[in-house]
Amino acid sequence: MQREITLKDFEKTVNSVDDIEPLILKRENKKDLLVISLEQYQKEMFLNTLEKSKEDYNEGKVYSARTIFKGLREKYGYQ
Repeated sequence: MQREITLKDFEKTVNSVDDIEPLILKRENKKDLLVISLEQYQKEMFLNTLEKSKEDYNEGKVYSARTIFKGLREKYGYQ
């Protein structure tokens, strides 16, 4: 699914394709940089956040909306 290319080939590759699969760029024959699409990055960030939320829920690190709003009203003096 991912490809390894040199920096010299990077510009050619990016300019020649519409849908970029993950690319690993190499500099001096060492894997140096991973390039993914913005859409893929956002999906990964969403999935990581969702996973963290599930862990928090399973560990009981959640609060009801009632508790949150009560704290906000007390902190900011709203009735």
